[in-house]
Amino acid sequence: MPVWRIHPVARRGDARWQGRKIWKEVVVCAPSAAMARLIACELDRPAQRHRKGNESLCFRSGLEDAKLYWVEQLDRSPVGDNRGQEGVIRAVLEDGREVTPAPFEGPYQSLKPHFRIATSS
Repeated sequence: MPVWRIHPVARRGDARWQGRKIWKEVVVCAPSAAMARLIACELDRPAQRHRKGNESLCFRSGLEDAKLYWVEQLDRSPVGDNRGQEGVIRAVLEDGREVTPAPFEGPYQSLKPHFRIATSS
C-alpha cells in the first residue's frame, strides 16, 4: 500500500488556517491520496463530541484543504516497513512534538481512534 506525506503549503498568517492546529508533517499509509487525507483528519477530530439540543456537528479538518496542505507519495516509509497497515505512521506538530496513535480502548474500538501527544523528556 502506498505511503503519503502531507505537509503545509500555506504561509502561517494565511486566513484559511482559521485558528486550526498546523501539522509540520503527517505520514499516512493509504490506498490513495484522498484516503490519506481522510485518515489524517482523525488527528484533528475533538476527543469528545458534545451537542446541545438538536444541533448538528460540522467538523472539517485543515488536513482536508488542498490550499493548506499538499499530499505527495513517498517511495518508502520513513519509519520502518509499515506498508500494508492502513493508518497514520507519523504525525509531527508545528512545534516539533510528535503525535502517535494510542491503542484502542473499550468495546467500541472501531468507531473512533484516540491519539495522544508524545512529550520529550
